[in-house]
Amino acid sequence: MVSAVTAAGVGIIVLVHTAIAAVGARYFRITLSTRWGSVLYTVVLIPLVYVVTTLAFGALGLGAGAFDDAGRLIVVTWAFPFFLGWSIDLFWIPPPEEVEELPE
Repeated sequence: MVSAVTAAGVGIIVLVHTAIAAVGARYFRITLSTRWGSVLYTVVLIPLVYVVTTLAFGALGLGAGAFDDAGRLIVVTWAFPFFLGWSIDLFWIPPPEEVEELPE
């Protein structure tokens, strides 16, 4: 049985990883000129950031003991937030080409 504090810790990890994926994907879409470049950087660099944040959250004890299986841990705290954040950037935020430039 997972405690409420452990479930809240996993929720915090999922929210932070989703925000990292959404902001990272948006940043790469804005700064890189090719579509494949932004996809490649998103797929490679965001999981590297996840490694650092997962180690930091583990040191804080967030979500400790929530999962018995490493596969479930990776799906819930890495894969789900990654694809959710990426889809937030792709489907709900307007493309960089449609956003008007700010006046100087």
